[in-house]
Amino acid sequence: MVDAKESTAVREADKRLVAKDVLRVFDDADKGELTALHDFDLEAEHGEIVALIGPSGCGKSTFLRLVAGLDKAQGGTIEYGGEPIKGPSYNRGFVFQETNLYPWLTVEKNIAFGLKARGVYKQQKHRVQEMIDLMGLSGFEKSYPHQISGGMAARVAIAQTFVQDPGIILLDEPLSALDAFTRAVIQDEILKMRDRFKPIILMVTHDIEEAVYMADRIVVLSPRPGTNIGEIVVDMPHPRDRISPQFIEYRHAVMDMLQFD
Repeated sequence: MVDAKESTAVREADKRLVAKDVLRVFDDADKGELTALHDFDLEAEHGEIVALIGPSGCGKSTFLRLVAGLDKAQGGTIEYGGEPIKGPSYNRGFVFQETNLYPWLTVEKNIAFGLKARGVYKQQKHRVQEMIDLMGLSGFEKSYPHQISGGMAARVAIAQTFVQDPGIILLDEPLSALDAFTRAVIQDEILKMRDRFKPIILMVTHDIEEAVYMADRIVVLSPRPGTNIGEIVVDMPHPRDRISPQFIEYRHAVMDMLQFD
């Protein structure tokens, strides 16, 4: 069951995410046991963006689901604010690759849905308009999902998550289906939201340029079973110049780390 009180408790405690020796094994009817993650470690600080990058099937999205409390590991520990993660919480927001908006609700009501479900809409109604303004959705408040573009839908899904003011935001490639221009614009909007609200952001991506552009650290995972084989600290101020020599050097460093034997 979701604990609506967890947000306040965690914000008064240590806001670090700490995962140690995480093990996740799946049962496959044809292949038997499949180990998705093995001895996986990760730490993240308040306000930090950490990108997870690695080959398909290495456990990146699996780890996000474990942090979200949507799945359970067979070994190791995952803690936030010094407390083990035992299930879903409004203090951990998840933006999926598919937007999953409620088609019968307007943009404004989609963003407000979580606040209403928690019974805090009256006190936090102002946050809905704040998200609409920050995500460039002004003028589309009364539109329905079928009336807006894919880029607008992605903005609504992101606003749905940020409006809850979670301590951790999990991004599972929500921009992957967008054109390059729209993707770049929304990347900057997410960075502005991070600077304003300071959550931990864990993002899964297969796009090396996206990882270098957005992340403070890039964690590289091995092929399945996924484990942390190294990380790169991206020491560049925002906004980052995608064609600068330093940016290109970071891209090459990630690519070199991904050249598995």
